[in-house]
Amino acid sequence: MDFNSLPIGFAMNMAKHKDALDAYNSLTEYEKEKVILECKDAKSKEDMEHIIDRLTGNWF
Repeated sequence: MDFNSLPIGFAMNMAKHKDALDAYNSLTEYEKEKVILECKDAKSKEDMEHIIDRLTGNWF
């Protein structure tokens, strides 16, 4: 995975959460692009954490 192509907040969270990295790697290219676009629109750390939670199935 090329972390340089990902939004920095997303890459940092992925580095801390192996389950998120595994989930992201299992997505199709289309799904990955949707996640990346959502990350680029994130306005806060909490927004980014919600994206990671959805990837890992940790909905609260």
